[in-house]
Amino acid sequence: MSQLAVVAVDVGGTSVDAACISAVGELIGEVVESASPAAGTKDEIVAELARAVAAARAQAGDFTVTACGIAMPAPFDYPAGVSHMEHKFQAISGVDLGRLLGEITGLPTYFINDADAFGLGVSWRQLPEAERFVGLTIGTGLGGSFIENGENVTVGDTVPPHGEVWDLPYAGGVLEDYVSARGVVAAYETLSAGRRHGPDGGGVDRVSAKEIADLAFRGSGPAVEAYRAMGTAIGRGLAPVLLRFEPELLVIGGKVGQSLPLFGPAAGRALAEAGLPELPIIPAAAGNIALWGAARYPLERLNAR
Repeated sequence: MSQLAVVAVDVGGTSVDAACISAVGELIGEVVESASPAAGTKDEIVAELARAVAAARAQAGDFTVTACGIAMPAPFDYPAGVSHMEHKFQAISGVDLGRLLGEITGLPTYFINDADAFGLGVSWRQLPEAERFVGLTIGTGLGGSFIENGENVTVGDTVPPHGEVWDLPYAGGVLEDYVSARGVVAAYETLSAGRRHGPDGGGVDRVSAKEIADLAFRGSGPAVEAYRAMGTAIGRGLAPVLLRFEPELLVIGGKVGQSLPLFGPAAGRALAEAGLPELPIIPAAAGNIALWGAARYPLERLNAR
């Protein structure tokens, strides 16, 4: 399989990343980035995803591309290749996306949950020796992946149903309400009511999680506290499942997750209070590591044939 490769695609609400990855995990060429067609029509979404696949495949050189692996957010019927999302990608809800993309690209297409792809990518690319860890992706939403011996664990008494963490109960709502970009923004707006400041020091109506992180690194009290609140929510909200799963470490990824120095210490304190005083919290390796998980998924299935 050394001269074989797959196209891996990570589909998000704001961007689409695609890459050609060899059977031994080498990146062939570069990661191709484009804006997400999340709000587009069915034809626009299908065309943009097919274009991303073609752009990555064009870099294959002497490698033979055998399949495409696509990481998609939930809710999604991954074996069937059918989306059930209503909050984004509405135009393809109920559509057989796998069939449409296969007809255009000529490649068998495999779908995987984006958080599960992140966990597999960390296991393959960053922590091949780790026996058990939990991966969190924090961005527009919250995703979780429970990895044991290189495989996703989605059933059993040690993990939440389907391995999902976004809907864990927390503070009268669900954990994603507090651990996500919108959670950071909501906390910041509450904390800075009447004295909000934009990145340039001027008043603004709304700021992004990235802008709040910039403010926090510059010492803004409300911004610092907003990220600390998210860290506390991570520790308190996840502690019950982490105590059951007993991971070696917690790996943080996602765009909001890139601000780990702002919320990691608070998460660690909350975990310690819950009985996990020595659980390391580390950042994911640089780059979109979910692409390696999206690649590994079809490679394993092709190899098993």
